[in-house]
Amino acid sequence: MSRPDSASLADAPALADAPALAPGGVDTAPRQAPLTASGELRRAEILEAAASLFDELGFHRTTTAAIADRVGTAKATVYHYFKAKHDILYAIHDEWIDELLSLFEATTATTDDPVLVVGAVMRDIVALIDQKPGHVRVFFEYFRELPPEMQRSAKVKRDRYEELVESAILHGMKEGSIAWQNPRTASFALFGMCNWAYQWYRPGGALTHDEVSDQLFNIFMSGVGSRGFTERSADA
Repeated sequence: MSRPDSASLADAPALADAPALAPGGVDTAPRQAPLTASGELRRAEILEAAASLFDELGFHRTTTAAIADRVGTAKATVYHYFKAKHDILYAIHDEWIDELLSLFEATTATTDDPVLVVGAVMRDIVALIDQKPGHVRVFFEYFRELPPEMQRSAKVKRDRYEELVESAILHGMKEGSIAWQNPRTASFALFGMCNWAYQWYRPGGALTHDEVSDQLFNIFMSGVGSRGFTERSADA
């Protein structure tokens, strides 16, 4: 199956390509003074417009003027919140992974059952694909458009999320609810199943995003082999 030139959570080679944060390295994420409520709203509108345009036209073909036009504001207003187009792209990446981390924290605050945690992770990812399709495509397909220092900063959070999910899977293996195997491979399989849904899932289709995530969860936990296949494998 062909894949976009992306750095998705489940794309192990792409993650390896992203440079690691050097010892003593500095988080180079853009910093801003706290915004007012109206400022936060305007910033969110700019990000939403940019994500839609990046999705429709591509990163390089989208201009700051086009983003301003989509929002209905002046180009200077966009520059007030973001110094450059790369800063907008970084913010889209940062908000996506922050939301996933926040959802993971909320889940683990209410349960330590690894099976429930795995199911929640899969629902979270597919739900965000349903709710923010433009943001998701930007996250998966334009990572390498970020400057190297921004890639390093973004990778820290993405790696943290991967580690949390892998730890939940390993917990399930230790307690016996998930079959023993390489936990990293299992986590990449989970991410691959969910992340690739952005290519084929369409809101309003035959299945809701919850139905899609539930089916993916059942496939992940049980596999697609029938009882006959299991018995045949045991006899081999």
